[in-house]
Order: sequence, then C-alpha cells, then structure tokens
Amino acid sequence: MTIGELPWETLLVQAKQLAAIGGAPVPDTVTGLADLAVTGPAEILATSRRLTADGGAAVMSSGGTTGRPKLTFVAHHQAIDRLHAVWRPLEPGNVLLNLFTPGRLWASHYYMQTLAERSRCHVLPAGPYNPDEVADWLPIFREVGVDALAGTPTALADLAQGVLDHGVGLDVRRIIWMAEPWTPAKEATVRAAFPQARFWANYGSVETFVIATNDPDCDLSVLHLMPDQLLEPDDDGALLSRTGEGWTVPTVRYRLGDRVAAASCRCGRPRALRVVGRADDAIKLYGSLFGIGEIVAGVRENPGVTEAQLVLTRSPESRHSVRQLTVRFTGTADPARVRDWLVRTWYDLPPILQTYPEAVTVERVGRLHRVERTNKVPPMIWRDR
Repeated sequence: MTIGELPWETLLVQAKQLAAIGGAPVPDTVTGLADLAVTGPAEILATSRRLTADGGAAVMSSGGTTGRPKLTFVAHHQAIDRLHAVWRPLEPGNVLLNLFTPGRLWASHYYMQTLAERSRCHVLPAGPYNPDEVADWLPIFREVGVDALAGTPTALADLAQGVLDHGVGLDVRRIIWMAEPWTPAKEATVRAAFPQARFWANYGSVETFVIATNDPDCDLSVLHLMPDQLLEPDDDGALLSRTGEGWTVPTVRYRLGDRVAAASCRCGRPRALRVVGRADDAIKLYGSLFGIGEIVAGVRENPGVTEAQLVLTRSPESRHSVRQLTVRFTGTADPARVRDWLVRTWYDLPPILQTYPEAVTVERVGRLHRVERTNKVPPMIWRDR
C-alpha cells in the first residue's frame, strides 16, 4: 500500500530524465514501479549537482544524527513555491526567532531564513540558546516583537525553560518545529512558556527538503504528504518518488532513513502519515534484537525520568552489534529502579545478564549528548571501546 498516487507514465518519464543526468538506469523491460531501481545518496548528489548547474545552489549536508552525512546541491529557491501552495506558517508582519543552528552545511537555519524572506516577515537569525542565556536576550526579543519561533523541540524547550526561569514572557503565537520528535517533557515546557502558540511542522531530509506538512488543525505527530509525490512504506526506509517542477530535487524511489506508515488525522485531510522510527533502529545485544526507539520511549515512561538516550559500545561481530548498552537519563529517578524496570520489561535481558552482568547499565546525568551541528538529542550514540 502506498501513500499518495502518481501516474505510472509520469513516473517513467521522470525516471528516464533522471537517468540521463546521473540517476539510476531504467531497464528496457520495466513495466511498473517495482521494476525501477531503489536510489540513494549517490544519485541525489549527481542529479542535484546537474540540475542546479545554471541556477546555483547551496551545498548542504544531512545531519549525520545516526548515520554518515549525505551531500546535496540545494537549489536557492528551496521549493518555497511548492511549499506555500499547501503550508503557510508565517505571514507578513510576523517576527520570527530562528533557533536552528547555522553553519557546518546544516540546512535548517537557511531554510527558515528563506521561508521568512518569501513570507515577507522579519527574522532574527539567532541559533539556539541555553536556558541560562535567555534572560540577557529577552529584552531584545521583546523590543522587536518576536511572535514566532522556529527550531528543533530541543532548542524550543531550552528557550522556553529560560523564559519560565526569568518570569518575563514573550507573546509567541506561532511555533515551527522539525528535525526530531517531541518528548512529553519538552512539549509541556514549551506549552507552559507559550500558551497562546499554535504549532506547525514539516518533514523531510536535506536531500529532499519538505515531503510532508502539519498545521495547528492536525494531530501533533501526523503529517500530510505534499501533492505530486508517492511514498512506499518499507522497513528498510520508505521510498519517495515525486514528479513535476519546482522541487529542490525530483526523485524516483529514493530510500529515506525513516519508516513511515499511513495514518488518519483529526483535520480530515488526505495523504496522512506518521514517522514511526528510524530504519536503522534495531541493535543486537549478545544475539538478541532490541529496538532503540522502543527502549528510549519505555524508559521515559518511568516516574522521574525526563529524557533518555542510549550509549552503545560496539561489538566486533557486526555494524549493529553491541556488547554494552548504557541508558542515560535526566530527571530524579533512581538508576537502580530504572535498570530493574528494564530487566523486568524485556524478557531477553535476564539470560543475557546472567552471563554478562555489565551488559546493561543505567546512569542519571545532568544533560544528554547533543549533535553539535544540529543541536538535536539523538536517541543513541556509539562509542568504541
């Protein structure tokens, strides 16, 4: 079952056009979508370079949160016309505080700058703030009338915490978020600081830019696929195809890093989907398979746990094999209780721990690791020792 629809004849024409500029070759015997090759970063790099040769581009890199960064030549228009046809989170007169991290080829900050420019609103290209920095900047934000924010949930929660700590608010009415999911604690902090704000979101990657959008009438975790696109859900990563003009890059069967599933939304609009997890989510601990997202989500449900992250020590067996799994969390919970909960909940753990008692450890920390380029809190980090 696919999400969205595209005529086969249109897809075939698109595939042949991409093949001529560095995309995957199209077999003469092709009769349907499944006969076309699955494509990846190499094809995106080649085709995006060729397509922007005349108009120019910004060379951007994916975040490398859980994998190797991928390069794309992103057309300067950033597909804003495509986006504005279905999604307008900003209006003339808004004053946007852009909390996405600038530099190091990370695309989100520059995307927000372009969105603000094309929306004819003011923008402060700030980047993220630690909560203890916010008090010094609040007078400036208030003076210029900041009423909209854009950032990752992590950056938004840091700003919100600083506002709450200072006790002087901002009249924020619009919040644009993307790049990582919300945690209950971060959402609660942001809503407490900005109770009048309405939430807008979009989903995509640096290689593809925006694929799907969410607005205040939607369920927070549900997005809607933009027109002229088709998604094939797949456990190894959804496959994206898109046709027509105005995209940063057209593509046929490009392998995304996420698993997606069809959904329904309270707004009633079609082509609804959820991002259900990373395709590389599974790890093997002494022969048993575990889902990273499932463990992190479960740990967060423990009383006194605010946020959680896994630190994985590699095993020489294979790329996704680990010999030690450490759960780090913020909050007030007792690490021993959280470890006991893990052992009781995952039936594969007791036999592993009988032989390897140090295979699972739990630590309470003041702050979880963040990806420096993006300011995101990844669900897991690797260490080699």
